[in-house]
Amino acid sequence: GRWPESVRAVPRVCPATQTFDLSDDMPATFPPAPVVGGFSGGGGMSDFRGIEVGHIAPVDPRPGPAPMLQWVRLDQLVVDDAYQRPLLAGNWTAIRRIADNFQWSRFSPVLVAPIAGGRFALIDGQHRAHAAAICGLAEVPAMVVTVDVAEQASAFAWVNSQSIKVSAHHVYKAALAAGEDWALRADAAVSGGGCRLMQGNFSAKDKKPGQVFCIGLIRRLIDLGRDDAVRRGLAAMRAYDTTGRVGLYNDFILAPWIAAVADQPLASDRHLLAALHIRDPFKVVTGAQAEGSRVSVGARMFAAMIVAQARKGAA
Repeated sequence: GRWPESVRAVPRVCPATQTFDLSDDMPATFPPAPVVGGFSGGGGMSDFRGIEVGHIAPVDPRPGPAPMLQWVRLDQLVVDDAYQRPLLAGNWTAIRRIADNFQWSRFSPVLVAPIAGGRFALIDGQHRAHAAAICGLAEVPAMVVTVDVAEQASAFAWVNSQSIKVSAHHVYKAALAAGEDWALRADAAVSGGGCRLMQGNFSAKDKKPGQVFCIGLIRRLIDLGRDDAVRRGLAAMRAYDTTGRVGLYNDFILAPWIAAVADQPLASDRHLLAALHIRDPFKVVTGAQAEGSRVSVGARMFAAMIVAQARKGAA
């Protein structure tokens, strides 16, 4: 949890007094970001946006005392059960996940308030703090705000209720930029089927045939090793779709259809296309839904259609 000795110390400024405190913990120079794809930071200049708020009316805030950024020892941190959530089984699962994947680049400073006895009350970050302890760290970076208990509780509620959720599309986009295996394979499988795995969601009127938005479905299939079923299933759907039906590329149709393709790996591409022509895919899936299971029953129906065409071709 300490800066490497090769990094020089720099004065740390207190925003309230503008005085400097020389600390061995803070670096004067940081190592440059690794060059990825020929550009520093992982992308070309066209990938960067500035902080632009000219179209928004300005706000006159009342921010309270200025915070300090500093390293805080874990043995100085305490959890106030008057407003903090208890750590249940699900919380410990999340803590273990953070610890198992611990890197400083994925660790944002915890939010704390100083209290009596030289300790700090954790306002936000108890999962990260516990994960750091599991990793054997002695201290963590923290933003220290001087507020009373009432504001600590209010800050906890605000921070944990106002977070902007990152969508599956944004996760996929970042994973693709990072070169993560599942994202690269998902992109290859979908594009290999003549489609495009989208990095954001569109309104219904803006969606086009061949655009695949069901990131969760595709990722689950990739995790199951069904890359080829994704590719072949989408290729058959593209060949079948001569009128540009956007709905053929959503989870409603693709989940049972690709499951059936995976269940019949020996079927030829011609048999897959012929199966789709037996009955409109929407009628197949709505019929399966009426029987109680859109995916499992629909997959069996599609598989039976594929088998029928394979037998017909063999005959």
